[in-house]
Amino acid sequence: MRFRSRVDDSTFELNLAPMLDIIVSIVPMLLMSVAFVHVTIIETPVPQVVERAIASANEKTKDQTQVSLSMSKEDGFKITVVNKGATKQTMIALKNGEFDMDGLHAETLQLKKAFPEVFRLELNPNENVPLNEIVGVMDTVRMVRSGEPKIVFNDVDNGKPVETNLMFPDIVFGNVTGG
Repeated sequence: MRFRSRVDDSTFELNLAPMLDIIVSIVPMLLMSVAFVHVTIIETPVPQVVERAIASANEKTKDQTQVSLSMSKEDGFKITVVNKGATKQTMIALKNGEFDMDGLHAETLQLKKAFPEVFRLELNPNENVPLNEIVGVMDTVRMVRSGEPKIVFNDVDNGKPVETNLMFPDIVFGNVTGG
């Protein structure tokens, strides 16, 4: 018996149909998933006079006056003011099981009137506080409400009084740990 050697044909046809099927089905799925992810950044610029006052106040008052706000679903709010070594604490209890935002606003407004040069507030939320309530607290302590008197502080450059509706625009989270 004689074996015949077959001459290999160097041309062949590559079947790309399965590959195209995969690409055609994956591309629309990726495009649809990307369309549902939106990242939004809301720029909230602070007036330049206030920005300079914040920078100056953070340098001058970091050793003199510090304001921190703790919040928990069990106790409500606790405002701690350390002024030249003296510590004063104020409690704002829960109202019907919810945070008392009006009480918090009234207390921080009085605090801002007593310390108009302080713009930084250290926020210490408990781990069981939802994000939307933390954001609500940040909104509450950021600005005075309409109809309330504005905050007056001295401009760091020329010493003239400046009015602003910002109370604590510089909020720092004090209990965030990395890891």
